[in-house]
Amino acid sequence: MPSLKHQELEDFLAGGPHILRLATSSYDGWPVVNPVWYNYDGHVFTVAGRRQAKWVENIRHNSKVGMCIDTSEVPYVRVLIRGSAEVVEEHWMPDVPDRAQRYLGEKDGEAYFESKKHIARALIRITPIEIISWTGDWHTRYMEA
Repeated sequence: MPSLKHQELEDFLAGGPHILRLATSSYDGWPVVNPVWYNYDGHVFTVAGRRQAKWVENIRHNSKVGMCIDTSEVPYVRVLIRGSAEVVEEHWMPDVPDRAQRYLGEKDGEAYFESKKHIARALIRITPIEIISWTGDWHTRYMEA
């Protein structure tokens, strides 16, 4: 169960329509996990959420987040990330359909973008503090002797 090499990790995070499962903490300390679309530029992740969403409010209250980006096909790829999140723009209006096209394809992404581009979102930047990755099956340390 080896870790991804640097370029493999970069390619995985920047490519494909992987869903980022974002974990935040509610005011009363309960974990809250939401699936979100994301972009990754090699240094930081960006996600956009409805400004009134509870998970966005959670980030305003506590910047510590956890993330999981993985595959459900063999050989499995798993990336776990601890990071610091901040709302960098409260009324962000997307101006290009790149994210929607990444997840929905060119035609459907363009249509989705056109139907939603007028809705302001909170733009959130997440700076990774720790990234752990692996691919394949169980690590040998989990195998019984």
